Amino acid sequence: MQEIHSSLVLFKPGMYIVRHPGNGLAPMSLGRTPGTPGKNGKIELLSTPGTDGCVLRSDADCIVLQVLDAPVQFLVSAYLPHAGAPVPVLRMDRIALGDGLDAGIATPSPAAQPVKVAATPLAPPPAAQAQMVAQTPAAAPRTPITIAAQGITVIGHVERLGDTVAADGAYLGDPGSAHRVEGFQVMWPDRPAGVDLSYAIRVEGAEPSAAVQTGKFCGSRGKAKRITEVTFALVGPQSKQYQLEGTACFSGGFRVPLHSGVALTGPSGLEHLTALSLRAIAARGDAVGTVNPWDASPQTRIFTAAPAKNKAKASAGKKA
Repeated sequence: MQEIHSSLVLFKPGMYIVRHPGNGLAPMSLGRTPGTPGKNGKIELLSTPGTDGCVLRSDADCIVLQVLDAPVQFLVSAYLPHAGAPVPVLRMDRIALGDGLDAGIATPSPAAQPVKVAATPLAPPPAAQAQMVAQTPAAAPRTPITIAAQGITVIGHVERLGDTVAADGAYLGDPGSAHRVEGFQVMWPDRPAGVDLSYAIRVEGAEPSAAVQTGKFCGSRGKAKRITEVTFALVGPQSKQYQLEGTACFSGGFRVPLHSGVALTGPSGLEHLTALSLRAIAARGDAVGTVNPWDASPQTRIFTAAPAKNKAKASAGKKA
């Protein structure tokens, strides 16, 4: 029977190389635990193909991880093929980048069934060190997120930018970039009575998420997951008095106009979301009263079969 051994590991701000020890040992996974005060730093990562940013299966796999602003806690799990199998030793090497970025090594936290962790400093040659410093993106300055009193505001997590905000009709993310929009929530402070905005996403390799409404977050933060499909729809008894406008941008430069209740994707369905603009306006002209694909069809007809005894009487009459 498979056995899972887990441990909590705290990464202090800095840059690390995380590796599997090899030797045919069990695979390991890393997953960020929910942020708590003092452990809510930002992370940026680069991983070898096949790891999906979190799974290490052999010594050919590694993750380069940068922790910014504050420590981050990870759950490290080893998936042993059977009870008593050797527990792999997670290799965590710190890259010394000089003052300002070298703030300490990862610290294992106690757990019931700890995964072994080996942490050793790794200092590259001075020339390589200088190159790494030059290529390391500086942490974006923290700015307060403000929500306009009118219209729709979209708050989202964008790869390399972290949490950011887009005003009514403006782009969340950069349409000309390949950076992922990993998750978002819609705020609508002056939302009219009788109408709301419902939205859902699909992450690559997964089923569509459950639809949520304004004020709710969908997606992920800092997990390198790719959103390949988004759906927005106006719902409620007054929804036909309004219409949505906007654009969903996908990797490869594809832009898809937004339509209420229609799933939006790139041409192959594998392109990931890079930017999003959204606003709701009063319906114009013949758009008023347009059927919402997410509402029950007003043209549905219900047919009721005649009772059996009536059919029997009709049959007897024909014989007579």
